[in-house]
Amino acid sequence: MYLEPILNTYSKTYQQVITFSEIPSGPIHEMVATISSSKLSPFQTGPFFGNRCIHVLCRYRGIHNSGSSTKLADGFMGADDIPSVFSYLRANGYTIDTDMTKMMNKSRVTLGQSQSSFSFSGERKMICIFTI
Repeated sequence: MYLEPILNTYSKTYQQVITFSEIPSGPIHEMVATISSSKLSPFQTGPFFGNRCIHVLCRYRGIHNSGSSTKLADGFMGADDIPSVFSYLRANGYTIDTDMTKMMNKSRVTLGQSQSSFSFSGERKMICIFTI
């Protein structure tokens, strides 16, 4: 699970949103939308800076399939929602792997924090690793 900025082309604003490297299994799956994310700046050029699909955690159930999540200013969960997301994960049978998360955050390996095909902004930060 990551926190990363996206450009919401509908509201024309930048948002910090909770994303996943892949669609998670279990009940949280119902709250994840796959959206097309645009590059954050016109200066980002090259083969890795076209539109890409990302998996975003939606605030409201049911909107992820309708395409309306981008039309709501608060349609996606962000940094302020992380404690609630942790509570949701624990209440629904997920295990937050704190040891692995700590190890990866302390390692010298850069996890999504450099410009790459995985992050247009260079600001993608790992929140945690979890399993069901």
